[in-house]
Amino acid sequence: MSGSVILIAGEGLGCGDDELGEALLLSALRSLPQAAGGPPSHLLFLNAGVKLCCEGSGCLPELRALRNAGAELLCCGTCLDWFELREKLAVGRVSNMVEILGVQNATARVIRL
Repeated sequence: MSGSVILIAGEGLGCGDDELGEALLLSALRSLPQAAGGPPSHLLFLNAGVKLCCEGSGCLPELRALRNAGAELLCCGTCLDWFELREKLAVGRVSNMVEILGVQNATARVIRL
């Protein structure tokens, strides 16, 4: 598997101020296509991170751009069900832990945002 795999398990980047964390994560998503090595092969969304892929998310344009650049966006189905968001998925596709762990295992580099 070529490219990096990005794991997103929350709605923000870092700890501390939530609003700042959301702004940092949005900035990181915007920067991924220009980062060294090019866009990631996969973005994996777990826990509250699945909310970023759903209707109403401020990250949808960035996520669609990454998808259009060739990144595959996988959202944990259990997490979508937990937050009752499966029907609101706007970008990416429903996945499961077996596939998400398989993608991580098959790559040389997983970056957690």
